Amino acid sequence: MSRRQQEPVRLRSSRTTPYCVTIVLAALWLVVVACVGSTPSVCAFSGAHPNRARPSNIHGVTSRISSSNGPTTPAARRSQPLHTMTAAASAVPTSDPVDQPFNPGPSFVFGSSGLKLNLFGFFYGMWGILNAIWWWPSLVLCQLMYKMVGRKIDPNRRVPITITNFWGWVHLFFTATHPIVKGRSNIALATTITGKKKKKTPVMFVANHTSWMDIPFVALAIGWRNYKIIAKQELLKVPLLSRSLRAGGHVILDRTNRRSQLNTYKQGVQWLKDGSNLVTFPEGTRSRTGVLGPFKKGAFKMAQAVNVPIVPLSIAHAHKIQPLDYIFPVRPGRSVPGSVTIGAPISTEGKTDDEVMEEVWNAIAANLPESQKPTPGTPFSVK
Repeated sequence: MSRRQQEPVRLRSSRTTPYCVTIVLAALWLVVVACVGSTPSVCAFSGAHPNRARPSNIHGVTSRISSSNGPTTPAARRSQPLHTMTAAASAVPTSDPVDQPFNPGPSFVFGSSGLKLNLFGFFYGMWGILNAIWWWPSLVLCQLMYKMVGRKIDPNRRVPITITNFWGWVHLFFTATHPIVKGRSNIALATTITGKKKKKTPVMFVANHTSWMDIPFVALAIGWRNYKIIAKQELLKVPLLSRSLRAGGHVILDRTNRRSQLNTYKQGVQWLKDGSNLVTFPEGTRSRTGVLGPFKKGAFKMAQAVNVPIVPLSIAHAHKIQPLDYIFPVRPGRSVPGSVTIGAPISTEGKTDDEVMEEVWNAIAANLPESQKPTPGTPFSVK
């Protein structure tokens, strides 16, 4: 056979290569989701993992709740006055399979950091990097545009927020880690249209914090609205995330610097005045057990300064999807499942700091699963 006759064969083979790669990646995705997303294994994490269930402690909490705090059913809890909700929203054990120990499979440990990576996390991270091939350059172009034109075009930096939301939507849905969102109609109640120009009222979204998955969960729950996250300065060390934070104009907080805290307050108030929503996690750090902890006052003062409503967000089981000692999720979110419950908006007008904090804290606790509700005696604020 001549060389000319062989050429079409080689060309056909090269054309099929992308399809083969696509099929292999799709097969890998199905295998990982099927294996990791199955029912929880009987095996537990090795060692004293912070998210591991503690039956003895939980049963002790149950006896105290039933004897001292009265009814714990959702109907009875809603009928109680605000000042008694703190104790009634306490933890009660359940037989939910989500609360059982989970075996993430073989894991790789990253040097001195101690962070781990399992098979599903590797797939999650690789897909995120591949998906960032268009996301990262888009954010760079946005930053260049803002340097050239200033605030003349897109003064509230909505374009990079929309780009990042689309990237996150594709990433979460393809890896089956997107949360179940409940109560989206409450956002519409909070952002009521006022004035002759039909301008919507900005709000502050306040959520509990248990995992790195909280940020994409909240972004997906908010939808395509413009928002700014109050993020700690340490997140700027994450390559792709730092680009997104800077391009989107998010508020960066250095928790060790008093001047930075004051600048954070000023920036947050200005974004609210400009019509952008704020997102904050007032616990200040991730809960090591998934249980709701006390709040810090700073974020609530921003909402009070502009008299905007606060929308409570209750994030469930995010720490089961990505524990504290893992760099990426250990299993698909839909296998748990993770969820975000959007509560009814809470007005800040005419209320003190403590009144607003307690009302928001109780609203978040009421919509959390029983294993994440605060234990009896937990204060709603850090003194």
